[in-house]
Amino acid sequence: MKKHVWQLFVLFGLVAALASCISDDENVEANFERERQTIQEFVQSYDEEYIRRVDVGETGVVLLFLEESEEGLRPDNFNTDTLYVDYIGSLLDGTVFDTSIESVAEENDIHNPNREYGPFRVSPEQGVIQGWYAALSEMKEGDKVLAVIPSIYAYGNQSPSPLIPPNTILKFEMDLVRVAKPEVDE
Repeated sequence: MKKHVWQLFVLFGLVAALASCISDDENVEANFERERQTIQEFVQSYDEEYIRRVDVGETGVVLLFLEESEEGLRPDNFNTDTLYVDYIGSLLDGTVFDTSIESVAEENDIHNPNREYGPFRVSPEQGVIQGWYAALSEMKEGDKVLAVIPSIYAYGNQSPSPLIPPNTILKFEMDLVRVAKPEVDE
């Protein structure tokens, strides 16, 4: 009996040692690849109409253009431009966790009477998650997209609210309402 307990103890030690050899980077990369697959499956099963799909580089962020503007301004520089975006943030299952639209907040029981609703201001002083920058870099004024963002470009292993678990893929319906360029003295 003691021999079996000893063998189990050694086996447990070996498993723990091997598990600790897997780096955090490898865990992040494995999670990222799983999320990319989940996003592909989500997009393939998405049954709403969209104009076109854009995969943003190697980020895993996928944009489905719902409306496109012919003439809108494009953001040139996130360090100088100020953008105004209406948005609805949700999980892949449709649970809405945040929005800039008051009626949507009320419909989803997340209304905050102390909050000012309206297009969210993205400026050099008011940053956003990396997935938003990836999405906004592909948009112009008047474009509306559904952006599906892997957790590494959202909140990663953090949980910014009880509605968003760690390592969660997020989707945002984003409407780039306005691009304000810095004033240039002539």
